[in-house]
Parts: sequence; C-alpha cells; structure tokens
Amino acid sequence: MFGLSFGEILIIAVLALLLLGPERLPEAAKTLGKGLREIRKATEDLKDQVEREIYQDEKKVSRPALVPPVPAGPVPGPAGPPPAASAENVPGLEAALAEPPPEVAEPAAAAPGAGAGAASGDADAAGAKAP
Repeated sequence: MFGLSFGEILIIAVLALLLLGPERLPEAAKTLGKGLREIRKATEDLKDQVEREIYQDEKKVSRPALVPPVPAGPVPGPAGPPPAASAENVPGLEAALAEPPPEVAEPAAAAPGAGAGAASGDADAAGAKAP
C-alpha cells in the first residue's frame, strides 16, 4: 500500500498514536480513509472521462462514408474522323516542315583508304602467310 513496507507503516501508526492520543486516533483514521476514498473516486472519474473522449474521437474517424456507385452507361465513341494537321491545331508545325532534317556526317574511320585490318594488325598476319 503506497509503496510502504510493514515496518514503515508500524512506525507511522505508533507516531500517530503518540501525537493524537487514543481518543482522537479513530476519528483521524476515519477522516483519512474518507479522504483517500474521495481521491480514488475523483481519479477514476477523471480516467473514465478521458477514456470516453478518446473512444468518441476514434468512433468519429473510424470510416468515411461511402458514395453509392454510379450506374454504368454506354461509353461514347469518336465523333468522326480526326482533323487534318494544320498550323492552327498543331503548334510548331510550320517550323518542323520548313527546316530540312540535318545531314549526318560519315565518320572518318570508314573512309576507303584506311583499311580496318591495317589498323588492327591483321595485315601483319596476312603478310606472314603470303611467302
């Protein structure tokens, strides 16, 4: 009880008996008991109120309301053929049609005078087989 050992409770009881005397000790014990009971009741009420508030908040947030499904209808198809591309409905079309595509230059390694075999050392191997 209250984290007190039996020895500590006994010392407190002896001191209370000496200080209050045998006539006032039962009345003091009764008053102390009532006070402890009131404190316990107040803490339990506060605990219950906090728990009720917490559970009410959980009930409010538990699930959002569902929207009823919309009945499915036919999906509309295309209204007709797509319009032809023109400068009015395609931005940048004039610039794309006015400039010819850039020509890609051939790399120098593919020129006919510089054989790939000579660069890799195949000519030496071919020359050794010739005699």
